[in-house]
Amino acid sequence: MAQVGYDSLEGILRVTSAGAKEPEQFVVDVLTYHAALELEMDHLLARLLPRADRLRSGGIGFKQKVSIINAAWPGIPEAGDMLADVLSRFNDLRNAVAHTDQRHGVETVFANLVVACGKINPEQSANSSPYDIAVGICAFMGDDPGAQQVLRMLDEFDDVVNRRLPRSVGTMKVTDEQ
Repeated sequence: MAQVGYDSLEGILRVTSAGAKEPEQFVVDVLTYHAALELEMDHLLARLLPRADRLRSGGIGFKQKVSIINAAWPGIPEAGDMLADVLSRFNDLRNAVAHTDQRHGVETVFANLVVACGKINPEQSANSSPYDIAVGICAFMGDDPGAQQVLRMLDEFDDVVNRRLPRSVGTMKVTDEQ
């Protein structure tokens, strides 16, 4: 139909094969939290820009939103730069997991994101997940210093419920890692 030499049957088979693979949880998490962070960036832009409604929905991408947030950042300029860096690195991770030709560097890209996130949240664990990083970014974007306290409290609660309590009633095998 298009007369460009593209073999549609081969294309259909490649697409079908790609859809038959079970996705890795890490990839799903990165894509999910990247999308969630983009929505949070939209909320932040709505607060930062006096005429944010003039930004066309779907008209600007993640990178452009990061630049606009940094340019409109009313706080300490270095904080805006750190936020822009961590958001850009989350976008780099998203691109690395979403594009199979870039998959070989995912570990390095993720490690760089963890380092950047450590600058906005020094208490961030080296074993952070994409969720932990996304939550840390949201906490940093807010004016609510109590968010960090709530996150620490939730971590402590998780430790009590999922580690200490099972150990105390003998329902969990204690290992060196715990």
